[in-house]
Amino acid sequence: MAQEWEEPVEGEEVEELRVGKTVSCEMVGLAEALQQEVEEGNCEYKWKLCDPTPERLDKLVSQLKWRIEEGLGEAVYEIGFEDDGTPRGLSDEEMEKSLDTLKQMAAKLDSHVTVVRTSMGKEGKCAEVLVRHIADMRHFMELRIAVIGNVDAGKSTLIGVLTKGKLDNGRGSARMNVFRYRHEAENGRTSAISLQIMGLDAKGDVVNYSSLRDPSWSEIAEKSSKILTFVDLAG
Repeated sequence: MAQEWEEPVEGEEVEELRVGKTVSCEMVGLAEALQQEVEEGNCEYKWKLCDPTPERLDKLVSQLKWRIEEGLGEAVYEIGFEDDGTPRGLSDEEMEKSLDTLKQMAAKLDSHVTVVRTSMGKEGKCAEVLVRHIADMRHFMELRIAVIGNVDAGKSTLIGVLTKGKLDNGRGSARMNVFRYRHEAENGRTSAISLQIMGLDAKGDVVNYSSLRDPSWSEIAEKSSKILTFVDLAG
C-alpha cells in the first residue's frame, strides 16, 4: 500500500550514504517532477535498486559506466524517480538498499558515491546522487572559469579566498595571494592575467585546504579528481 505523502518537517534530518561512510544531511523539501529521461547524457533515473540479481547488477554497472563516460567522469542518479520524471519516492528501507546497490556499482568502477540532496516524493523519499570516478593524476577533470568584472569589484579577492580557504582581513590580504607583480600589490589592482587552481577530490572536498602549508600545483593535481582553474582578468 502506498504511504501517505506528508510534507517533511522543516529541518528534518535524513541519512546520506557515501562509500564506507554514513553522514547526516538536511531534507530540502518536496521533490519536483523532472523532464523525461533521455538515453544520452550523464543523468539516470531509477525508481529503486533493491536486491538485484548478479546478472542485473552487471547490467546496472555497464549502464553506470556509460553515464560516467557521458559525463566525462561524473554521473547523476535520481533515485525514487520514474522514467517519465515522476517523483514516486521510496521507503527508508528501500532507499537504504538502493543506495547500497549504487555503492556496489560504483565500487566496481573505482568511483565514489555522494548524496547531493534528499526530498519527499509522492510515496516516500527521493535522492539526487553524484557518482564521480576516482581519477588519477593523468585523468582528472578540468573546468576553466574566467572571472571578469569592474575594477575594484573584488575578483582577485574572491579567487584568493576560494583557493586558499582564508577570509580577507579587510585590507587586501586575500588578493595578495593572486597578484604576480609588486606594482599590483602597491596599487591593489590586477594588471596581468593570472591563473589559480582549486582541486576537488572524489568526495568533493577541497584539496587545497588539506594541509597546513599551501600545496604546490602538482600536489593538488595528484590528489584531485576535478580541478577548477580560475583565470583572473584585469578589470
